[in-house]
Amino acid sequence: MIAPRWRKVVRDLTGHTFRTLLVVLSIAVGIFAVGVVMGGRGVLLREFDESYVASVAPGATFYTSPFDAHVVDAIGRRPHVLAVDARVDLDVRYAYGARADSESSAGWESLSLTALRDPLDVRVQRLTPEQGRWPPAEGQVVFERSALEFGDPRIGDRITVESGDGTRRVLAVVGFAHDINAVPARFSGRVTGFVSSRTAHELGAHARSFTQLKVAFDDEVRSRAQASAVAGALREELQSRGVRVVGVHVPAPGTHFLGDIFKAVSLLLLALGVLSLALSGFLVVNTVSAIMSQQISQVGIMKAIGGRSSQVMRMFLAMVFAYGVLAVALGVPLGLIAGRGFIEYAARVLNFRIGSFTPPAWVIALEIAVGLLVPLLAAWVPVRAGARISVVRALNATGISATTFGNGLIDRFLGLLRGLPRPVALSLRNTFLRKGRLLLTLTTLALASAVVMAVLSERATMLETVNAVDEWWNYDVEVSFSRPELAVPVARLASGVEGVRAVETWIEAGAVYTRPDGTENESLYVTGLPAGTEFVTPRVVRGRWLEPGDRDAVVINTDVFKDEPGMDVGQRVDLEISGVRDRYTVVGVVSGQLMGPVIFVDRDHLDGVLGSRGTVSRLLAKTTSRSASLQEQVAVRLEGALDDGGHAVRGTDTQSGMRDRVSSQFGILVVFLVIMAALLAAVGVIGLTGTMSINVLESTREIGVMRALGASHRSIYQIFITEGVVVALIAWGLGALASYPMAYGLTILLERAMNLPLSFTYSWSGMGIWLASVLAIAVLASILPAYRASQVSVRDAISYE
Repeated sequence: MIAPRWRKVVRDLTGHTFRTLLVVLSIAVGIFAVGVVMGGRGVLLREFDESYVASVAPGATFYTSPFDAHVVDAIGRRPHVLAVDARVDLDVRYAYGARADSESSAGWESLSLTALRDPLDVRVQRLTPEQGRWPPAEGQVVFERSALEFGDPRIGDRITVESGDGTRRVLAVVGFAHDINAVPARFSGRVTGFVSSRTAHELGAHARSFTQLKVAFDDEVRSRAQASAVAGALREELQSRGVRVVGVHVPAPGTHFLGDIFKAVSLLLLALGVLSLALSGFLVVNTVSAIMSQQISQVGIMKAIGGRSSQVMRMFLAMVFAYGVLAVALGVPLGLIAGRGFIEYAARVLNFRIGSFTPPAWVIALEIAVGLLVPLLAAWVPVRAGARISVVRALNATGISATTFGNGLIDRFLGLLRGLPRPVALSLRNTFLRKGRLLLTLTTLALASAVVMAVLSERATMLETVNAVDEWWNYDVEVSFSRPELAVPVARLASGVEGVRAVETWIEAGAVYTRPDGTENESLYVTGLPAGTEFVTPRVVRGRWLEPGDRDAVVINTDVFKDEPGMDVGQRVDLEISGVRDRYTVVGVVSGQLMGPVIFVDRDHLDGVLGSRGTVSRLLAKTTSRSASLQEQVAVRLEGALDDGGHAVRGTDTQSGMRDRVSSQFGILVVFLVIMAALLAAVGVIGLTGTMSINVLESTREIGVMRALGASHRSIYQIFITEGVVVALIAWGLGALASYPMAYGLTILLERAMNLPLSFTYSWSGMGIWLASVLAIAVLASILPAYRASQVSVRDAISYE
């Protein structure tokens, strides 16, 4: 035989199905959020780390003049070198189908082709074949899999590839491979492909030689300074062997180029998990408090016939535990299903493979703890308070709320309001009648509201950051050349293209900065542009911009300033540009442009340093209109005209295209922010629905009295919908107050995580959008409880306990 108190637990669970469903959903939503967020975060971190470590990421990449295998072997014997590999990289363009057969320049896209030293034994920056054939034979190409996000390539497609000297070759797409260290096509606007050495030679590469050296360091190289010192020694070794080093890239050891974005995503997921856990706890406290309040008379009867407080506590805690078991059974599987979709999306965007979708064991344990332990801990205080109530007080409960009203400051203020319709006045009274429950409900919904409004502000911040970058670059189309071209002929030719109203030419080069301690930073990028240029509108942070006559002056962006604090306004710095070392004065610092560390110098001075003799590497054009369609048309016309003029065009880009790519990068964070807002909003909605439903249950006898006195269905609806709207408005107001500092703090965290300055903008329109949304949510959350209240008969309501 089951003891009576346990039969009561079973009856409460099965006899009040709506309440049971409500409580289970309140707990399950927390389990679901933790499973999706923390499980997704755990899987992403684990799989990303495993893929990155297995790839043997390069500690330094050298871009050089052609060298042979003997140089590779020599570098492999140097101290701190774990592994070394070589490859040939070609910047070309490609087109599909009929476009490839056409002599027109329309439809061509940028392509970075790589020929590996030994495709079957890649020692540094390893890749994983995924579909089709590997390695590619002569006349074949294997795309890096991020190309699938950029276009719609398929195995069996044929593409025409054109190198910088005009050589064309038709290649067959035979497969896809994954390279976690390759820049995803959606970020760079350039597809990566792998070809055989013979194919690369046919497209202009030197036979049996390489132009890129990738070196992995041993575990003793732990800091960027150590990595720079080792890279500097290797650069000297290369130069001593007659190899000219054009550029060197040395990342911080163990960091991925998308690490900042991934760090930001991980931070958002962690914050979301903590918030979801907290809100779930609030929901459980609120719900269990209401159940104890509703059954207070039953507690008094049980204690009157000999029930001990400890027995009552165990009974109600067992009921809460049963709620938790049901919630775990619902929330964990749903969390696994939704988490898998979330992980697949994140992995596709960040371009890494998922070997296993199984979340870490600690995540499953955390979900179970959220479902079983958190409800028990949250219910302990209200259950203990309810179980210790005296028999007299419990038996005096009439079913109509005995909660005192009228003594508090808020109560007296509401009493001063005159002329309100009776249903509205009653709903205001009911709203503030149970202040403890109201506080928990407001905490849940206000926190969710604050997060939603902060997320909308972060979206506005990212859009403003993109706009700021767009305003920085005051041109519409850029053309890059695969070899230096004389500035005067290309500028004259481009000026005659329809739709072009102004042109300008720039020079680009790599630079090495020698720090005061003797270590070097090889990852700097130098742009030479006319001092009086109108093609950029720099935002000067410190100092000044370049002026006519500047020869040894440089301006750095904030990315350089953050990485190299020794480079400040007024400082004399040692820079080596294409092998020529000289001292320069930093005259200004400008805001970053989402393109990494850049140093700006006078174009004529850089021309003299490089011995370019009037040649340039980029051509910029302003169009007669800034519309995206005209920019695309002018880009095609410029490419065609320059091709016809015999100039080696590597590729073209438009300001609208660059803006779309930057927006795409920020779009990743926006998606995760929206997921955060949606989950927390769902928690808040469930909390409000639960509160309204519980209020209806507790007010059942009051509803019966009102119905007996002639209250209409409309009045009952009005009472509870008004109550829900009032709660939502208060929560919105509190959330609005908290959203500004929350949004600002989130911006600071993202700036630090991404190492990128953001243009903070608070979204006032977002505040208005959420106000309309929360009012609609309040009405919808109140309709079902109000409908249930209106359907209660007078007899059932008055006899309800």
